[in-house]
Amino acid sequence: MAPAWTVVIVERVISDEFRLFVLTQLAIIVSLALVVGTTGLRLHGLWIVLGCLGLLKGLFFTWAPIGRREAVLDWALKRPFWEYRVCGIILVTIATMLAYGISVL
Repeated sequence: MAPAWTVVIVERVISDEFRLFVLTQLAIIVSLALVVGTTGLRLHGLWIVLGCLGLLKGLFFTWAPIGRREAVLDWALKRPFWEYRVCGIILVTIATMLAYGISVL
């Protein structure tokens, strides 16, 4: 799990429009790879759903008006630290499930 000081770094990184654009495009590419590349893996439906959610998030951050995008980012960065920890545990669990699904092949 990331320490509390990483929130400051993330705020600085996403405050730059170009960096946010690049990160958003990378998220879209990873989400597409998740949708297309997980055929034949266990829990295929889960990977499709997660990939589609990632695509929706990437499209939102690409096409949303600046005011709405900044409001969502401000909301996300002002969460209590326990919520960051819970989200981190969920992400590690999902990554472990994906690694297990790949290793079974």
